[in-house]
Order: sequence, then C-alpha cells, then structure tokens
Amino acid sequence: MGVSYLFYETPYALENEALILPFSLVGRLLWNASVVATAAFTREVFHRGKPWAGPLLWSVVVLLIAGLAISIQQGDLEGMAPIGNPGFWFEWVGQLIPFVWVAVVSLTAYVSACRRARIGLSDALVSNRYLLFGCFGLLQLATVVLLIPMYISYEVETGSFSDSMDQLMGSLEMLTIAMIWLAFFPPRIYRAWIERAAARSAAAR
Repeated sequence: MGVSYLFYETPYALENEALILPFSLVGRLLWNASVVATAAFTREVFHRGKPWAGPLLWSVVVLLIAGLAISIQQGDLEGMAPIGNPGFWFEWVGQLIPFVWVAVVSLTAYVSACRRARIGLSDALVSNRYLLFGCFGLLQLATVVLLIPMYISYEVETGSFSDSMDQLMGSLEMLTIAMIWLAFFPPRIYRAWIERAAARSAAAR
C-alpha cells in the first residue's frame, strides 16, 4: 500500500510529467492488488469456511476489474476522475468494502479478546494485534473516503493535488504501515510494553 503511494508521488517529486500516467497506472494496479490481498487475508483468518465470505471476496474482485475496464474505456487510466468516469465508483466501492470488513471484524475480535483476557483465556499480544489490525482498517477506510474530495479537486479545479491533502494522505499511509508493522512484526520492546501493561491490568483486578 505504501509502495503504490510512492508510485503516485514519484513523478511529482521528480517534476516529470511524462511519468505521471504510467506511474499512476502502476500505482493503481498495486493498490488494487493490496485491496484484494487484504480481503483474502480477512476471509482466511476470520471467516474460513463461511459460505458468504467467498462471494464477498469475489464481489470485490469484480468491482475492481469492472472499474478498471470502464476507466480504460473512458480514457481515465489514472482513475482520478470521479465526475467524468462512472467506472471510478465501481472501483471505489471495491476498495471500500475490504477495509470496512477489516475494521468491523478486527475491532469486534478485539473486544471479545479483551473479555477473554480478564479470565486468562486470551494473550495480550493477540488482543493487541486485533486492535492494531482494526486501526489499520480504519486508517485505510479514511484514505479511501478522502480520495473523493482529493480527486474531485484534481479533476475539476487544479489538475494537481493540494499540499495539505497530499500531506494528510502521506501521514495516513505512514500510520497504516506502522499499524501493520506493530501488528505482525512487533519489536521486542513493544511486546514487552504490551505484556507489562497486561500484567499491571491483571494485578489491579
């Protein structure tokens, strides 16, 4: 996800207009691939064997492909024309669904894990991982929602992104990467901090 953002930003940082279209297309494809990977991971971890989870995953794939195909037909390879390109909205919904899914199931699992932890049935690091993955979902959800005003401004008004919006999106991307890192590759000092906090909480009860 962070890599796709770099592809979007590199042509502007280099002030090379010739790179904007190809780099934006590559960034778009990488972003959609990460969206599908997120949905597939969520289905596998939280809903393996559930009959509705597979169709939900495939609906995401279909929406993303449909949005990309319509965008190509409309000449919007960058995928940044929500007003002039109806395919944008297919793709946008396809990007929205997985992060709503992640946020809801992860934060629900976190609440449940906290309840189990009170009677010693859930590990503190596992509970924290649910929380971090839920925060990842919320941050990515915020990113997808912010694309609407960002792209409308790009399409209608300026033909470029405002510095403030660009900085906000970059900050969200960095926070997203931090959530994934701490959730799945936590450094020793972070693990120790979570475990000490859990021990203090257990002692206080």
